[in-house]
Amino acid sequence: FDFNDTRKGFCMANFPPNYFQGEIRDDFYIEPMMKCAWAAEIEVLEVVAEICNRHNIQYFADYGTLLGAVRHKGFIPWDDDIDISMFRSDYERFLKIAPAEIPSGWQILNIQNNPFHHQLHTIVRSGLKINYSPDYLNRFHGCPYSVGLDLFPLDVLAPAPDEDHALCELLRILVYTAQVSEENPEQTLSLLPDIENLCHITLDPSQKLKPQLMKAADSLSQIYNTSGGSDISHYASHADSGEKLRLKAEWYQECIVLPFETITVTAPAGYDEVLKVNYGDYMTPVRGTQAHDYPFWKKQERILAECLMEQNNTKENK
Repeated sequence: FDFNDTRKGFCMANFPPNYFQGEIRDDFYIEPMMKCAWAAEIEVLEVVAEICNRHNIQYFADYGTLLGAVRHKGFIPWDDDIDISMFRSDYERFLKIAPAEIPSGWQILNIQNNPFHHQLHTIVRSGLKINYSPDYLNRFHGCPYSVGLDLFPLDVLAPAPDEDHALCELLRILVYTAQVSEENPEQTLSLLPDIENLCHITLDPSQKLKPQLMKAADSLSQIYNTSGGSDISHYASHADSGEKLRLKAEWYQECIVLPFETITVTAPAGYDEVLKVNYGDYMTPVRGTQAHDYPFWKKQERILAECLMEQNNTKENK
């Protein structure tokens, strides 16, 4: 990591010294390391935002980050990640531009560049593993973990309910089959003829099926983008929700700036409607709704512990 490289013009966010102390918000205790992790994630967001500003790419705070900005002026106290979205055209431009502009050592992960990726959105990360180097700890406010944000493309939804339902069913089938393809290759191979017929695609059974299936799902998500439809969403999230996340493109046509911890984020001007679709009575806090382990670094610590144990066993067997 070359954190002293200032050629790209990235500046670190400012945090008062007491920001990193543990505190209680909404009767929920936020430990000091979580505050460091929040600050580290904000650093990633600031880099992404700077790239977007430089190239006239519009991003929006979305999902839990939008809710946190509106309701808490920052992170939801029991949340530990950042979510942003872009219209598909901006999303594709960002993916072309960003790899050459992000700091050295950072990663942009999606189905286009990583055969193991299992999501229909992109992850921007500060690295791929725990890092205790002084430069890394200084750049990320004492947080040694791999941090980042989730970036979701917004696509036009099918206008007719039956068409929308059919496409969501295809997306669910493709994503499910992709997930089980490595554990049950024989079952996956038996499903290929039906999948190819339903999706009008051709798959190569001699190559890894997971990335092929995920790329097919990503392509299907985009088929209505030139239809002139007025409803948008991240199609995979829409399918997972039971086809309930129908958002109006007009809600995203204008932007506002909202405070978020010690920085500001760009949000859709129609955030009230967006949040009502996503969360209903969104001003009433509901804990325990995150879709991953809290804190996020539990998995990273398990992997590190397993690696250290394996190294110790190797040394003992020599």
